[in-house]
Amino acid sequence: MNGRTIMTRASALMAVLAFAACDLGGLLDVQNPNDLVEDDIKQEAAAAAVVNGALTLMSSSVSQSWQPYLVASDELRWIGSRDAWLSLDKGFIDDPLNEFIDGPFPSMGQARWMTDLAINTLTEHVGNNPSTAMKFNLARANLYSGIMYMVIGEIQEDFAFSDKTEAAPPVGSENMYKVLDDAIGRLSAAISGFNEVGESGMAMNAMAVRARARHSRAVWDAINPSPSGNGLVNSAEAGADAMAVIAAAGGSDVDWLYNLEYSAASASNSMAGWINDRKENQIDLTLATVDEANDVNGIALRDPIDDVDDPSVIKWLNQWKGGSYLDKGGIYPPLTLASTRMMHIILAENALAGGNDAMFAEHINHIRAMDGLTLFSGQMDSMEMLQHMRRVTVMLQGLRLADMYRWDIGAPKWEGSSDAVKCSGVMLPISIIERRANEHIENAYSVC
Repeated sequence: MNGRTIMTRASALMAVLAFAACDLGGLLDVQNPNDLVEDDIKQEAAAAAVVNGALTLMSSSVSQSWQPYLVASDELRWIGSRDAWLSLDKGFIDDPLNEFIDGPFPSMGQARWMTDLAINTLTEHVGNNPSTAMKFNLARANLYSGIMYMVIGEIQEDFAFSDKTEAAPPVGSENMYKVLDDAIGRLSAAISGFNEVGESGMAMNAMAVRARARHSRAVWDAINPSPSGNGLVNSAEAGADAMAVIAAAGGSDVDWLYNLEYSAASASNSMAGWINDRKENQIDLTLATVDEANDVNGIALRDPIDDVDDPSVIKWLNQWKGGSYLDKGGIYPPLTLASTRMMHIILAENALAGGNDAMFAEHINHIRAMDGLTLFSGQMDSMEMLQHMRRVTVMLQGLRLADMYRWDIGAPKWEGSSDAVKCSGVMLPISIIERRANEHIENAYSVC
């Protein structure tokens, strides 16, 4: 194996065994997991383990990959000693040599490869044994692969779908919308699969993620090849999914979340490790205040109508810190992928883009009601209201940089010569580890 960012057989098998060995029984009862070969995990008895391994790798990758994206935005900021984080904080995002762009890239390649392997493996199993359990695990595989493709499409400027030592050409920055389309296709397959076996809760999870992916697909169009217009998007398909999720969750005022979970039994949240434990980065000062030790000690962002500490910021920081935003926090907080709040903000934007002010206010106010805030009735400009509510509704969920681009919002530390300023819309590049191993990619390639 060379240095390409695709999972080796040994690491794939170790991931499956380490996080899902209970599903294998005596089939793989060996002392050294490196003695196993890829064909072993393609057996029917290992079906659930393969999917569990894909979930763990995907979750780990998301926790690693979101951090450089968010440090480049106005959600996170550098406070430590590693200058590569500072470079991102200043808006230099299109640098394949940056160690914190390069570091997460192998994990992303591994997770993408493993989730695709899970789909291929379970598809074959369902063909041979179309049991409820096999169909359920195939639906799970499609969900986890759909999430991975969605995240790649949201945060990457380009990507290469190599297969272990078999190099693949890059998709091309102009074609990255296709990765989001692939995510939507996998999530649609997951929804159908879960519904077929009566797993309505899991189908709702997948539909909520699909609503996000469909909205992100519309945002991609709004910022490529460069941001234009007022940045508003209107996706009827995302709206239909959002309405279905709200109904399935139990109604418009139900505060429901779909999270990626982390634990000592699965994997840690890498981003939380860097922020809560190592204190290399911290929540941005536009959102939270800090003490002399750079620990969060208050809320900086105020609700624009009630002029109180924004309760949504408090909600997400409480989750991030494990109960109270005043705590240090640990390395296992969940990451939110979708929520009924997100569904309402998608529907609110659709309404505003379509000129339906009453519907816009209705969905904004469902979110505000969850926090006990004064309802919006025209106290401020609707676009400003949307931008504020979008920011606090999807905070720490891997979406902020694209929103900043489409609404021409600069981060506090962005420099005029930075990629984020010069090439508005640019996302994370294919990093140097893949460039050096993949003959299809020019090492000197840069969008800016």
